Amino acid sequence: MFFKLPWLAKRKTPSYHDTQVLELDYVVDEFHAAMADIQDPLRTRLHAALMNCRTPRDLWFLRGKLFNLISKHHHEGEANRRVGRLDAKLRFFVDNHPDYDADDLPSKPMALVH
Repeated sequence: MFFKLPWLAKRKTPSYHDTQVLELDYVVDEFHAAMADIQDPLRTRLHAALMNCRTPRDLWFLRGKLFNLISKHHHEGEANRRVGRLDAKLRFFVDNHPDYDADDLPSKPMALVH
């Protein structure tokens, strides 16, 4: 008589399909967190641009404006830190989302370029 032993069963790889991590809002929230302490009219325009983003590629091209905004109000090191965190979340998003591919992002993370 055979029966299934739980420790011999194949392990399932974790699925992120049901989590918030695979929503584009996951990355947009990081944009908002990166510029939360900045009061500037450019922030309002950047916020409006974020609301029109539909793909990770759209968000990728807003990183430069975010970097400039943070550099203006803080310093370049702080901008590198915040954009680096954003890059990590964006990379995680495209690597784990079933509808997007890592090739959807045009280049390496900005923090590594500077």
